[in-house]
Amino acid sequence: MLVGALIRAGKDPTAVLDEHLSARADPNRVTALAPPVPTGPTLTAYYERWIGKQEPLIRRAQLRDYERHLKGYVLPVLGAVAVTALTPSDLSGLQTELLTNGRPRVPAAPPPRRGTPSRHVPLSAKTVRNILGGSLRAMLREARKDGLLTREQVLDLMDLKWPDHETPEPDPFTADERERILAWFAARTFRVPAAGYVLRLHPAYHAYLHLLFWSGMRPSEAAGLQWQDVDLPRATVDIRRSRHLGSYGKPKTQSARRTVQLFPETVGLLRQLQPLRVEPTAPVFAHTRGGPIEPNALLPHWYAAQRACGIRVRGLYSTKDTFVSTALELGATNAWLEQQTGVAYATLRKHYGKWMPEDRERELRRFAEAAPWLFSLSTKVGSTHRVTGNKPRR
Repeated sequence: MLVGALIRAGKDPTAVLDEHLSARADPNRVTALAPPVPTGPTLTAYYERWIGKQEPLIRRAQLRDYERHLKGYVLPVLGAVAVTALTPSDLSGLQTELLTNGRPRVPAAPPPRRGTPSRHVPLSAKTVRNILGGSLRAMLREARKDGLLTREQVLDLMDLKWPDHETPEPDPFTADERERILAWFAARTFRVPAAGYVLRLHPAYHAYLHLLFWSGMRPSEAAGLQWQDVDLPRATVDIRRSRHLGSYGKPKTQSARRTVQLFPETVGLLRQLQPLRVEPTAPVFAHTRGGPIEPNALLPHWYAAQRACGIRVRGLYSTKDTFVSTALELGATNAWLEQQTGVAYATLRKHYGKWMPEDRERELRRFAEAAPWLFSLSTKVGSTHRVTGNKPRR
């Protein structure tokens, strides 16, 4: 047990083994005190205690990620290690395992049957970062607050080297693709329960996607809208919650809590959806059975629409990419786009920089529109006029 603890701590157990063998050969020999065995909860025991306190504090999607990451990838390998005995070599070894083999193999587990496809596919650097630098780091920070680790120990454990990672680029639709998708949902009939099932138009799907394409909202934000959030006379909606994995939660970030402006066509579609007797907490967008729309549950119809229109299939989040890229190409101001999307300018520039006009060209164009006479003077070769802040006399 002691040798195993030393190995997990990254220490050489040879000296301890030599002392042990010498003591057995000479029982009268006085040996040095062995290093203390780490005490305290194991990683598995601490996880069970920690995860139970997270549910009322975080979003449902984040809780799911914590459970999937830690139970699926970390605990099968390090679950028996005491929290106080974790070493940087433990985490770097797990990192290597995930990057090369994928899901860790549980010790003493039987090999897969012949003909069974292997599930051990290497994970991307981004996924491993989310597992170790996101979920595990969150649990270790709590362990620091509980006095099991120091701040310096947490920093040492998380000091991992990472391979270069390229963030996937935005993949917006063209204007023609956007209109073809919306037209498909406007004319498509869906199975609706009514004395069995009947085929009917479902305007909520069309309005939901129109809002995503023309507002910059995230799919979970639009799915979380209730009628108390909608102000049709002012053409605005308030983002106060999101909906994902069958439950309402807080918006993704603090800046995501905002007021979004609507275009007149979107207002018209929402006005057609609004019931005569509005209940404040009723969902704005309902699926065919009457409950709130779930973004993931809509994906089969979303993919079917793209295939039917002959469009390269993309995820639902590409609707936001389409709005942002279109707004930037049309010259929307940074402040308005930040407010509309809930995304900081630095992030917008990082992901959508190629759609942003160069600042120098934009400022030069504004200057030219404000003082056209100044630029006409610069084209006169050998002009004797002195360029000043005042317009020269003709």
